Amino acid sequence: MSREGEKIGGSILKTDSRDVNRDHEIKGRGVAAMKFTKITSMLLTMVPALAAAASVELAAFADKPFCERVAALFGEQLALDEKVSRPVRWEPVVLHGQGPPTRRCSNLDKTFLDLDNDGRQDLVVKTTFCMKTAPSDSFYVFPADSTVLEQATWQDLSPLLATASKFERTGGTYPLNALRIDKVSTVPVLRTSFSLQPFMLDDQAYIGLTDTRREWMVIAKYRGGERFEDLCYLRTRTP
Repeated sequence: MSREGEKIGGSILKTDSRDVNRDHEIKGRGVAAMKFTKITSMLLTMVPALAAAASVELAAFADKPFCERVAALFGEQLALDEKVSRPVRWEPVVLHGQGPPTRRCSNLDKTFLDLDNDGRQDLVVKTTFCMKTAPSDSFYVFPADSTVLEQATWQDLSPLLATASKFERTGGTYPLNALRIDKVSTVPVLRTSFSLQPFMLDDQAYIGLTDTRREWMVIAKYRGGERFEDLCYLRTRTP
């Protein structure tokens, strides 16, 4: 046993080093307990916030089982779960001419898929341009062997924009009036800036459409031209 001496008032006060270590251990446990208490308190304050997170509800439908399934795929953030559905893979479009310095507000991408479900592949070009600083999507549909991207340039997009097969609503509206919605006094409207999410489910192509507010989402099938068949209306809610 090692001992340390300390002279106090002419006498020697002896202390055991194990006692010193024990004191340090007790103090360490006390600090750890305080940290644990603080962390627990923080977690408890976070629980109500998590419980108040937004949820998604099925507001209207043409086929309830299908729409309930799609609602689960998109979830409360209206963002497609790529683990359980087949997302569309986009590739950047390379155009002739001088392009913009950044892609955020001048973005062109392409993909090949049977967007209108007629058994033939389509060339689908998605553009993203900004409306009041908010990115907004449009898409343009062509036969798979189209040379439109060879004809268009950054200075002249008219060959692309001239097609009659498209979704082009930036600055405009998309009213949700094709399906009956209970518990609303006025027809909801998507407006101004749009987000398009084409996806495949059971070998069929669908489109998720929302706007910058992300309160409502339309699940639709593209029927050619500028026609869409609305199948589901999803709505996000906070308690």
